[in-house]
Amino acid sequence: MITVKDFADVLETDNILQVGGRQNINKEITYITSMELTEKTSRMKEKGFVMTTFHAFKDVKQIISHLEWMQEIGISAIGFHTAALKTIPWEVIDYSNTHSFPLFEIPQEVPYYSIHEKYNQLVNKKENEQASKIHRLNEKLMEIVLLEKDLNSIVKVIGEYINNVVCVLDPYFDLIAYWKTKEQTRDEIKHLINLIINQHKENVLKVRFTNRETNIAVKMDSLSDQNFKVAPLFSKMNFLGYLIICQNGTPDKFSEEVIKNGIRALSLAAYNKNTLLHYQKSKDIEMLEGIFQGESDDKSLSEFYMDLKKVRCIFQVQSSTPETIQSKLQMLSESLIENETNSRLWIYNRKIVGVIDSIVDRERVAAILTDYPGIRIGVSAIDEVNHISKIKAMFDQSSMGLLHGHIHDVQLVFWDEMGIEKIAYNLQSHHLFQNFDEELLGPLIAYDLEKNASLTETLYTYLKHFFNLQKSSSELFVHPNTVKYRLQKITELMKVDIQNPSHYSMLMMAFSIYRFKQKADQFQ
Repeated sequence: MITVKDFADVLETDNILQVGGRQNINKEITYITSMELTEKTSRMKEKGFVMTTFHAFKDVKQIISHLEWMQEIGISAIGFHTAALKTIPWEVIDYSNTHSFPLFEIPQEVPYYSIHEKYNQLVNKKENEQASKIHRLNEKLMEIVLLEKDLNSIVKVIGEYINNVVCVLDPYFDLIAYWKTKEQTRDEIKHLINLIINQHKENVLKVRFTNRETNIAVKMDSLSDQNFKVAPLFSKMNFLGYLIICQNGTPDKFSEEVIKNGIRALSLAAYNKNTLLHYQKSKDIEMLEGIFQGESDDKSLSEFYMDLKKVRCIFQVQSSTPETIQSKLQMLSESLIENETNSRLWIYNRKIVGVIDSIVDRERVAAILTDYPGIRIGVSAIDEVNHISKIKAMFDQSSMGLLHGHIHDVQLVFWDEMGIEKIAYNLQSHHLFQNFDEELLGPLIAYDLEKNASLTETLYTYLKHFFNLQKSSSELFVHPNTVKYRLQKITELMKVDIQNPSHYSMLMMAFSIYRFKQKADQFQ
C-alpha cells in the first residue's frame, strides 16, 4: 500500500512539497491522474492523487467547491501545479488544513509525466519489497511444516499479515487453531465459530464435499454482518478440516497469495499430524483387538497412545445390511465421538466398535436410530478403566447388549439396564447348566410339540406379567378363562410351584436360556 506520506517523501526530492493537510498523511493512493476541466466527471474514483493547474476555474470559490467534491468522493490528495497560478491561494491552503485534505505544490517547471514516473517507480519498489516479504513468509511457513510445529504457528503467520481473525476447524467443527487481535478473547472466537456453524452449517459442509472455497456473511450480535472466507484443507484426497478467515477491511493484493500459501502449509502440517495420529490409532486398535480376543496378560495401560483411564464405555453396532457398515461408521464418527484424539472407532468382526471417553447419550442415539432402523447398538457399563481386564469386560458387556437386542428385537441395549439375562446368557455355557432350560421347561415344550399347544408361551407371558391374569390374556389374545385352563395344565405337567419365589427366579432364568438358544445361532 502506498500512502500520502510515502509519496510525499519521494516528491520532496524534486522540491514538490506538501503545503497543507498534513494530518491525513496515512491515506492510501492507488492511482495518479490529472484534471484540468471544471466538470465533476465519474472517471474520478476514490484513493487518487489528482494533479491540476486549476487554470479553467474562474475564481477561488469555484476551486474550493471542486475540492469539496473531490474530498467527498474520496480523493486522497491534490497536486496543485503552479503553471497557471504562480502562487496557491491562501484560501485553498486554509481549506486543506481545516479539512485535513493533503495538498502538494508542484513547481511550474515540473511536468506531469515525471510525477507519473515517480509514482510508478514507487509502486514497483513497494511491490518488489512486498514480493520479497511474501517469499520470506512462504519460507517461514515451509520451515514451520518441516520443524513439525503446531498449526497455531502457521495460523499466526497468516493472521499477523492480514491482521484479521483466522481459525482452523477439524472435520467435526471443533476449533483446533486460531489467531485473533489483541482486543478479542478466546470465548469471543468460540462464540464466533458457533454463529458460523449455526447460520451456515450447510454452506460450510458444501466446502468439504465440493472442495471449493465459499464466502459467507455472518450476522453478529448487535453488530453489522461480518464476511468470512471458508476454504477446505485437503491432502492426498483426505479431508483435514476448514480454514476460516475474516475478510472485513481492505486486504492488499498480496493477501490472497499469503492465504493460498497458508492453506498449502496447513494441509501439509495437518496431513503430517494426521499420518502420525493414524499410526497411533492403528497401534491402539491392534492392541485392543488382542484384548478382545483374550490376549491381555502382557499389556499395560501405559502402552497405549490414547489415555485408557479416560475411557468410559465401549459400544458395538451391528447392521442388518453389512455392505453399508462403512457409511454407518462415518455417520457414528460424526455423531458420537466428541474428542477423537482419545477415542477409537473402527470395524471389527463385521461390527462397528467404539472405545470412547464420553458417556453415550441415550437421546442422541435414539435420534440416530430413528434414521437408521437397520442397526442395533449394545453399550457396556459406564465405568472407569483401572486395568486392562476392564476393557475386555466392557467389550463382552457390549456384545451381550447386542445379543439381548437381537433376542428381544430391541435396537438399543445398555448393559446397566439389562436384568436376569446378564446371568442367563453366560450361565448356559457352564457344563452344569447346558440343559437347564430343558430340565425345567422340557415337559411343556414336549406337550406343545405333540399337541400343537402354547403352554410354554403362556407360562412365560404369565410370569413376565407377575401373575397378572388380565394382562397375560390381553397379550395372548385369549379369554382369561383360557389362561386359567392352561395354567392348570402347566401345574399338572411341571414339578415346580410357579408361585414359589425361588422357583419363579429359576423359571425366568430357564426362559432366558431357552430364548437365547433359539436365536443365538442366527446372531452369530
